[in-house]
Amino acid sequence: MAWNWSRKTPAANEDRGALGVDLNAGRARATYGRASRNKLFLLDDPHTDLPLAVSLDKRTPDVGRAALSVCRTLPHTMAVNYLPQLGQVFEWKHAKHAVTADGLVTLALEKLGQATSSNSGLSLALPPYLSVPQVTRLLTIAEKQKLRIKGTACTPLALAAERATHFLTAPRAEDSDDGTGVRKTINTTAVLIVDVDEFALTASVVRITQDEVRMLATAAFPRLGARVWRERLLDTLADRCVRLCRRDPRDNAAAEQMLYDQLEETIDRARTGQRVSISVRSANWFQDLIHAPADLDAFCAPLARQAAEEIKNLLQTTNDGDPPETVWLTHDAGRLPGLAATLHQHMTERSSVRVLHPEATAAAAANLIDRWDAGDLPRSHLDTVIVLATKVDPRLLPKAPPPGLNAGPRGAGVEKRL
Repeated sequence: MAWNWSRKTPAANEDRGALGVDLNAGRARATYGRASRNKLFLLDDPHTDLPLAVSLDKRTPDVGRAALSVCRTLPHTMAVNYLPQLGQVFEWKHAKHAVTADGLVTLALEKLGQATSSNSGLSLALPPYLSVPQVTRLLTIAEKQKLRIKGTACTPLALAAERATHFLTAPRAEDSDDGTGVRKTINTTAVLIVDVDEFALTASVVRITQDEVRMLATAAFPRLGARVWRERLLDTLADRCVRLCRRDPRDNAAAEQMLYDQLEETIDRARTGQRVSISVRSANWFQDLIHAPADLDAFCAPLARQAAEEIKNLLQTTNDGDPPETVWLTHDAGRLPGLAATLHQHMTERSSVRVLHPEATAAAAANLIDRWDAGDLPRSHLDTVIVLATKVDPRLLPKAPPPGLNAGPRGAGVEKRL
């Protein structure tokens, strides 16, 4: 029987261009550059994100969603948060498996390489808590996996470099119209960039000038990582279940896994102002938990206040204590219940708080590829400074904000729901 190849459905990832990859301790996310409108890439078809959790329960370790599906039923088999442990001697052991962080990163990059095998190269945006030796070790592993890495940069600098020109020339409320139609520019400003992953919440202060973006200070807070926020939500929801039906989902592995699996959707629904309904079931009982969107913010309020205090302390060490011009929360940080609203309340009126789109970091890395290919940027890890490209006449800039940045005047606050 002959196959009719003309009817073959084209693959979703058939484009062979280079990709920008947002890689942190919990997941990888990739996107194309400007030529493809920063379109997200399906790393784990049909999903865009590739979770980096590893399960050691089977003969061959599982990487990704297969591992997450048993993270509460078989927690002793899980290996997570290994990226910050690169180069250290700590091992994850189960059955016949004994794997170091280097071995786990190898498994994760192998999975990433399989998903991007048809692409011409990758640029990586990495968390600022990784040291240069750790980044070097990561690149060595990537080379062994035959990943074609174009370059690496830490996430805050990549984001600042992506938005620098537009940010410095964007109109401000205090600007007067001089009749020329040219947007006024400023010489320098500071921005605060907040990100979060499984390991820690990170806050970075970046100075943006006409010529460069430079890291002024950065700090990582492991006690405020995304894992801690999820555990807080899970425990609070489980306690409510106990009050309603005298049954604790944490006493049953399957029920706890079911509750855990609904957390991400619960956060997304509450973030858009929708009522939250969670079903918890076991072989002998079931309970529906219904909450208003504001309830999740209240559950995580202590964590949000702690994050605001830590960030306030960081800001006092930089820029003579002056507040930043704006605060950018990555999509992952903006999803944390109550964090954006709390930061908005703690910042001065002149500081706006904005939540970036999911593809923002990966797009920022992708849009550095042309500069790496042209030799305009050094091949070393960019964690201190990124020199900006040739200046552009402000009159030629598009009116729309750069990809991944929510539109709106400064001082308008965060998303409409706030």
